Amino acid sequence: MAGKSTLMEILTHGKGESIGKGAQRTTRDVRTYTYKDLKITDVPGIAAFDGEDDENIAFEAAKKCDLILFLITDDAPQACEAECLNRILELGKPVICLINIKADVNSAANIKMFKRDVQKKFDNTRLEAIKQQFFAFGNQYGQDWHAIRFAYVHLKSAFLSQQAESKEDSSEFYGLSRFSYVDNLIVSEVRKNCIFYKIKSFLDIVIVPVVDALETLFSQSAKNSEQGSVLVGKKRKLEKWTDDFETDSINRIKTLLTSISSELKREIASFAEVNYDNSSASSKWGEILKKHRVEERASNLLKQLGEECEAELREISREINAEIKFSHTVFSDDLINMQILVNSKRIWNWTTTLLSSGLMIASLLNVWNPIGWIGLGIGLGVSLLGWLGSFLFSDREKKIRDARRELEKKLSDHIDKMVTELRKKLLDVLSYELLRKQLYPMSRTIDGVIHSVFTLSQTQHEFAISLNNKLREMNGAVIKEALAYLGYEGLEWHISSVARIPGYAVMLVFEYGKVFPNDAAKALSNLLKEKVWYIIKNDNIKSMLLQALWRKADRGSVDVQSITIQDIDGAPRIAHIPFLDAVDANTKNRIRMAQQITELLIMK
Repeated sequence: MAGKSTLMEILTHGKGESIGKGAQRTTRDVRTYTYKDLKITDVPGIAAFDGEDDENIAFEAAKKCDLILFLITDDAPQACEAECLNRILELGKPVICLINIKADVNSAANIKMFKRDVQKKFDNTRLEAIKQQFFAFGNQYGQDWHAIRFAYVHLKSAFLSQQAESKEDSSEFYGLSRFSYVDNLIVSEVRKNCIFYKIKSFLDIVIVPVVDALETLFSQSAKNSEQGSVLVGKKRKLEKWTDDFETDSINRIKTLLTSISSELKREIASFAEVNYDNSSASSKWGEILKKHRVEERASNLLKQLGEECEAELREISREINAEIKFSHTVFSDDLINMQILVNSKRIWNWTTTLLSSGLMIASLLNVWNPIGWIGLGIGLGVSLLGWLGSFLFSDREKKIRDARRELEKKLSDHIDKMVTELRKKLLDVLSYELLRKQLYPMSRTIDGVIHSVFTLSQTQHEFAISLNNKLREMNGAVIKEALAYLGYEGLEWHISSVARIPGYAVMLVFEYGKVFPNDAAKALSNLLKEKVWYIIKNDNIKSMLLQALWRKADRGSVDVQSITIQDIDGAPRIAHIPFLDAVDANTKNRIRMAQQITELLIMK
């Protein structure tokens, strides 16, 4: 509804058939026509309700153009309009912004009122306020839109001037429209810069998507490097937990066995007192073992250890699954499959493990049950026969005392032997079933993912550097052509490297001692419609980074000392900026250029 169709009718001296009736989305396709030997492309409107498809068509057409006329009305600027303007500027396109004054005329009787209304709406203070509102939107994107040329026009009057029957009315309407200024502005801009715009437009069609791809690669590489560091932390956490778990488990096994041994040995004296001459002593001792629940307590300890191990593995898996979110914008989902880390089939079947462990304990405890005591029973039987014979020839009390002592010793020795065997079996379960089959494999799995993540980060970074080298060549070509066009041919030899965000700024890197004339910088900025910044090349990568991020006068307002450079394989690779999330939009744009200059991955 801003008046694009009306503008086309004016430029083509049409009869008004294409002009809409105030409805949004009037122009739904791309139309091309000629005006003063220029190819004009009329595109669907932007910022209309439910007009996403129209915007896509408009921006695709804009990518191929050399100069953009951005048409809005004198209503209060809308955020959606500013967003669309920002998208156009990010294409690197020079823009002339036309503000169409809204004032309608329906009949000849209203012409005087119409004239008064138009003149009132062309009030400079009012229009300047509209511009300032638009500039404020630019700050949100880290952009300075003051360099954009603005023109105020009443398109309806310009159209009516072409339809008027009398020359006098035509001249009056045309004067009211102020379209002559628009016409002169377009023509002068084309005459002045059209040759360079054709070159710049051709290069920027390639440069803009390359910058996007480069920043995606830098971002993904930084993210994967950060995620790799998270995984390293998780692995260290698991390794420490495993060490602590092993030590604690050994101590708990020792405590359990010491307790069992003490309890059983406290039973020896009273048992021997009663059963020194009992041929069923083994069966009676089995009842004591059953009372002390030796098998159940050992199995319960293993179950507890298994559950603790499972819980830790599940927690580590949950943390990793929650924190590690890989980016798949460029690389496929299959490159790193997190299911190798968090897979329900890999959450081990503790029922099976504990069952097998329980059988191991049960088989060990069989040496304590009545069947296992057959040998001891036979021994006791032989002893009893000896005692019966000796009772005929020696002191009865002494024989009874000896029999009790002998039984006590055999019971004590056998308890020690059983506890030793049980300790071996429990430690075997800890070592083989929990540590070697569960915890160590998890650690190795995380190791494999860590390697994959850092390899991916390295590959993305190497690809980004390769792409950045091509980007520098293209940006260098733009600057070379611009300087030649401005009459500063040869000045490009002072420039060591170029970083650039089309439509925003260009950053020139100079060797120490080289200079760039202020008038050349100003002319370059006006031609490119981009800010021009400089930094001095040196061997200190942090110095280069700080120059790119902040002007010298602004560095006192930030905590420069907290910024660190991390080396990988002996070369600077990552810049850590702790307050990265708190920087303003302008600094975020400078960070994008700093990555082109330093090739560092910039992250918190």
